[in-house]
Amino acid sequence: MDIEKLLNQLKSLSPDKQIENLKALKENATPKEKQLIQLAAEDAGQPWLKSALLDIANSGKVTVKYTNKSSGTDEIFDKNAIKSEAVSDSIGQVLHELEPIIGSIRVFAEKEISNFPQSRTKSELEKLDEVLETFEDWRKVEQSPVFREVKVLEEISKEKDRIAPKSIVEIQIDVSNDLTYILSPALLRIIISNALRNAVESSNQPTVREKHPIIVRGSSTDNSIWFSIIDDGIGLQSKTDELLKSRHTTKPGNRGLNRPVFARDSIT
Repeated sequence: MDIEKLLNQLKSLSPDKQIENLKALKENATPKEKQLIQLAAEDAGQPWLKSALLDIANSGKVTVKYTNKSSGTDEIFDKNAIKSEAVSDSIGQVLHELEPIIGSIRVFAEKEISNFPQSRTKSELEKLDEVLETFEDWRKVEQSPVFREVKVLEEISKEKDRIAPKSIVEIQIDVSNDLTYILSPALLRIIISNALRNAVESSNQPTVREKHPIIVRGSSTDNSIWFSIIDDGIGLQSKTDELLKSRHTTKPGNRGLNRPVFARDSIT
């Protein structure tokens, strides 16, 4: 197999053809060819291509042979894939059980607690909702990513519309409408959602300063795509070295240092 020739051919194809060829390569590559593919992945350049090649190289590496007693045939299973599927299913079951319970608590609390919209109970229920969102994101990560050509602005706008009602400051998006990239929409949404939630929590904290908008920026280079979420939150209130040595955080009630030092989340 001429890996260099293969990569050059892939880069000249349309996104749909690239995906088609990569799927065929994954199905047909021999163990020896997968070793060559793994070496080539390090120099692939584009992150999506590197990820796809590593996926091919690692496919089937950890397997379990099981003899089906009813048919007497041997079946081969990918142990890592089975593990991820089990984790995803378990998280899905937890969410299935918890969501209606939390919904019922909210209904009863709205009826039984005076001034519920300004109560601490409402604030705690919102934190529970965020925990459920985190578990849902985890479930998505455990599933095999599906790469396709995505209009980046559309995906970011969806997350902005979902999170904006929780923010007391405006969220502005500075991303070209023409920016498209081959990536996993689910993973992109997880990244943007997490960074926006952090920015909103920081910006919502009381301050005597005039509050400025949260700004989402993004663009691409020849071989990567980047984003930055810039907020005007209060940032770290203690010396950075003290916070890093402790369990302190800028988020009340949370554990660990959850925000970058310069109140800026950058993803490449």
